[in-house]
Amino acid sequence: MSIDLSQALKNIKFEIRSLLFDWGNTVMKVFPDQQGPMAKWNHVEAIEGAGHVLSLLSEKFTLTLVSNAVNSNCELVRQALERVNLNGFFANVFTPHELHSSKPSPSYFNQILIQLKLEPENVVMVGDDYEYDIIGAKQVGLWTIWFNNQHIALNARYPYHDFEISSLEKIPSVLEHHFKTKLSFSKPEKSIFDKLRRLR
Repeated sequence: MSIDLSQALKNIKFEIRSLLFDWGNTVMKVFPDQQGPMAKWNHVEAIEGAGHVLSLLSEKFTLTLVSNAVNSNCELVRQALERVNLNGFFANVFTPHELHSSKPSPSYFNQILIQLKLEPENVVMVGDDYEYDIIGAKQVGLWTIWFNNQHIALNARYPYHDFEISSLEKIPSVLEHHFKTKLSFSKPEKSIFDKLRRLR
């Protein structure tokens, strides 16, 4: 009796309990002309759609920000996140300053799993840097979502990422479709102008 392995894997339900997000160019934009800790930059900006998506995901999952920042420790990262109203969505923030290791080292990700008290199959890594975020996370068995908003052509013989998105707003649909995770989508509030139009 033969077993269809691909079909069998589709029937397995993996419980996703936590999402890890890279910081620079995944959650907040990096401006090359700015120097030093992002919290002290003259201008900071969130990636498009980050606020809405993180708000939705934080209701069901533990969100953790994982960064390779050299100039920022956990406290400074949170200060930068606060400037774009994203700090409250993250239960944890890790940088090399706290872990004494950096991406893509397996030690970096393994320490985070220990801190979260979770197994790799319960965690999804979201990031834009293929080597540091995707390959690094895959080395320890995490699920990976490659945030490829720059539409980079992948020059690799074997793709390490499980999923690819060009917008953060695609994350909920990936989780619902592939992990059978139910998320409640709230429609954006109508503006006062929309309400006035309906009254005419």
